[in-house]
Amino acid sequence: MSTGLSNALHILIQWQCTPNQALTTLQLDPDQPFPLVLSEEQCERVTFVLNIHSDLGTIFDDPEDAYRYISSPHDDPYYDGKSPLELICTGDLTLFERVCWHIDAMRVN
Repeated sequence: MSTGLSNALHILIQWQCTPNQALTTLQLDPDQPFPLVLSEEQCERVTFVLNIHSDLGTIFDDPEDAYRYISSPHDDPYYDGKSPLELICTGDLTLFERVCWHIDAMRVN
């Protein structure tokens, strides 16, 4: 298993993802959850998880605040009353990418 995949799975656990949510988020096959080679899309998803985690670490001093942010619903129209984690766990790559961009934008503001 690649280090990136291992790190992404560890982060998803910290975010309180269920195993099924983690599989959906990273588009992993339940019959082979630890592939020897990741597809281009799986690599992109792993990168999104790592980037979101890093950005939240820059935005929040306390890791618990970062975990709360990712798992709490937000009134922000961007999230439409859902948590970033809910959007990520749908498996929709476009939503995942938008969450990543939104959190990255919070870092630079």
